[in-house]
Amino acid sequence: MKRKWIAGAVIIVVAAIWVFSSFNDSLTAYVSFDEAKARDKRVQVIGTIVKKDVNYDSDSLRLVFRMLDDEGDDLTVVYAGTMPGNFDQATKVVCRGKYVDGRFEADELLLKCPSKYQGES
Repeated sequence: MKRKWIAGAVIIVVAAIWVFSSFNDSLTAYVSFDEAKARDKRVQVIGTIVKKDVNYDSDSLRLVFRMLDDEGDDLTVVYAGTMPGNFDQATKVVCRGKYVDGRFEADELLLKCPSKYQGES
């Protein structure tokens, strides 16, 4: 009987450690542009898209744009993938990725579209 309790407790502890480490790895911190440049791991930054500096190459599926944070600092973002359908309407964007070789290489974009939350007229 005692062996069953010990085995059960070990299984529960191992499962709890596995769940916690998986959850902890999935967390991505919001950081400033300067912090993103200084860190060597995946982070997320938020900013306003500079519409005149958006360049999308549909052949190579590469989106390059600039974004500004609340302090006016700018960051060049490179995203490899299909441009999100509502990118033109988006005002703010959350970019998840890493800063590499003078640019932020995003592997995920989350768009903030104010028109989505406005009532129909």
